[in-house]
Amino acid sequence: MDVDWEYIEGSPFPLGVTWIEDEHAFNFSIYSKHAESVELRFYGDDDFEHPLYQFRFDYLKNKSGPVWHCRLPSKTLANCRFYCYSISGPGPEPGLSWHTFDSEKLLLDPYSKTFFFPPQFDRDAAMQPGSNEGRAPVGLLPRTECPFDWSSDRKVRHTSELVIYELHVKGFTAHPSSGVQLENRGTFDGVIEKIPYLQKLGVTAVELMPVFQFDPQEGNYWGYMP
Repeated sequence: MDVDWEYIEGSPFPLGVTWIEDEHAFNFSIYSKHAESVELRFYGDDDFEHPLYQFRFDYLKNKSGPVWHCRLPSKTLANCRFYCYSISGPGPEPGLSWHTFDSEKLLLDPYSKTFFFPPQFDRDAAMQPGSNEGRAPVGLLPRTECPFDWSSDRKVRHTSELVIYELHVKGFTAHPSSGVQLENRGTFDGVIEKIPYLQKLGVTAVELMPVFQFDPQEGNYWGYMP
């Protein structure tokens, strides 16, 4: 039986991590022109200091030009949820090409669409000597299935008919003056509780300010990371 080489060695594109439904596998791809070795590390939900699985790229098989790539079966990563890279390469050299490779530093996939800051995250650890394992942001593996029921989904209103209310989930519901039940304050349930109020205002669409996790050391209440 003929086997596509991409099935074993991965594809250089698209960059980042991609779920391949037909093969039940993840494809990883990262660009690094000067890297000498690349390693993937995978972690579970609670331990960010001890990887559950590690994969070292073979530069003869898992490299196309400046792009490193591999394909890993989902069963291999069964208990893994997060991932990051460890990359080694040439040290600093005089002149225009100053490299800053450090294999002890864990790197976030620049093409990761979702990432996570561990409880012990420390931005300074990336600039200090030694490993930053357990203190570095990590990428989130894509979902392999979508349990959301889209059967009742409706088309959005035409922009000419929209009355948009932009709000911050915590700022809109956390204070007692919001009238939200105590257990729902500062949560999505609190926003749901306020839907009748928004409808009375004539609002037809709600635009949430950033709701994803952001750098806790940024000191930004709104969640923006420019």
